[in-house]
Amino acid sequence: MLFREGDACQSLYIIRTGSLKLVRYGSDGKEYLLDTLFPGDFYGSDQLLGLGEVRESGIAEQEVGICTIRGEDLKKLMLQQPEIGVKMMLYLNSKLEQYRLQLEMLSTKDVEKRICMYLAERARKTSSLSLSLTQEDIGNAIHLTKETVNRKLAILQQEGIVEVSGKKKIAILDLGLLKRRAF
Repeated sequence: MLFREGDACQSLYIIRTGSLKLVRYGSDGKEYLLDTLFPGDFYGSDQLLGLGEVRESGIAEQEVGICTIRGEDLKKLMLQQPEIGVKMMLYLNSKLEQYRLQLEMLSTKDVEKRICMYLAERARKTSSLSLSLTQEDIGNAIHLTKETVNRKLAILQQEGIVEVSGKKKIAILDLGLLKRRAF
């Protein structure tokens, strides 16, 4: 656990290696996966420039390398090198687009389409057709039960679109067909 919901936001966290899950917990203790950060992603900028609190908990999915920059140091750096601020704005714009897609996913009533959208986006984000995530993680991200995800993945596997092996391995075998099902 790198940080917890409610902690003071004092640093920008830059993911160097590994991955970091951003989660919130419901009043019933259920975990909701909001995002997964990969190398080059960062967290903390939206609360960092004001006096804010961390809104999510950050959990390392595996060994993770993190670089931190204190908020005050980041402000100074952005004033000295404005291109850093521009790069941050471009990154945040891409995150906004990602969250719009996530909203579209959650608004889609077709469960199979929602899963296909999630897998296609995860493949795009990681630049890999070999995904390391659990069925529970998929369910937590797109508000489905693990059992529903399991049933739909079994159908996609029978159709030769994906291959599920073990608890955390999903290989996309036909990205074109997966995208057609998603979009």
